[in-house]
Amino acid sequence: MMFLSNKETALEVLKLGEAKMQYSNLKTIILGFLGGAYIGLAALGYLIAYYRIGGGLGAFIGACIFPTGLMLCVLVGGSLFTGDCLAFLALMKRKFTTSLFITKLIFVWIGNVFGAFFIALVSFFGGSYKDLGFSEFIVNICDSKLHLGFFEAICSGFLCNALVAIGVWFALASKSLEGKILAIFFPVMLFIVGGFQHIVANMYYLSVGILLDISIFSFSTLSLHLLAVSIGNFLSGAIFLPIMYYFGLLK
Repeated sequence: MMFLSNKETALEVLKLGEAKMQYSNLKTIILGFLGGAYIGLAALGYLIAYYRIGGGLGAFIGACIFPTGLMLCVLVGGSLFTGDCLAFLALMKRKFTTSLFITKLIFVWIGNVFGAFFIALVSFFGGSYKDLGFSEFIVNICDSKLHLGFFEAICSGFLCNALVAIGVWFALASKSLEGKILAIFFPVMLFIVGGFQHIVANMYYLSVGILLDISIFSFSTLSLHLLAVSIGNFLSGAIFLPIMYYFGLLK
């Protein structure tokens, strides 16, 4: 068979989560940096397609480009806060402590910030945002994100990582490269089309927004947005899905 059974896939998710918890903090940050960078590049591609093509077609083409970020993380190597939340499944099997789980998530989150900001900075100085219309387009996107209500951002983040985590789960189920690519593509494309909030992608968008027009930002607004989206991503990726599949497949 070219794919694992549901239970076999759940066991692979468990093994991957356990393995990631054994990484050194430095390795976790490095892989987090790469993950943030890959998502930043994918988000840049999404923005360019959306802006250049415009309208619903531009948004859809951009949504088809964005999954490249998660493909690079899974197939080349990189860690995301959103994906590492699935390690909660191994925590439920008592493979490591809660404090270790939280610590690793914090370190990968930090790595993601650095990676996303790095791509924002390099692309900024590389002239990617010289077009004033494109710059305004990005600033408006950032402004709309920052004006989401706290609970609204949590709910949007929840829906986002329900799909992203499923994408990672799907990829682990496949034994072929093509299968992994397709498994990642559809759930991630769907979250982009849905306009849901992904903490690592938002790290990139907001980093670019700060470089282009810092006046729309305040520390409290930015902090609350990042917190709300992180909570939403965590609730679906670390609580909802692992608990459902733990009792549905492993118990």
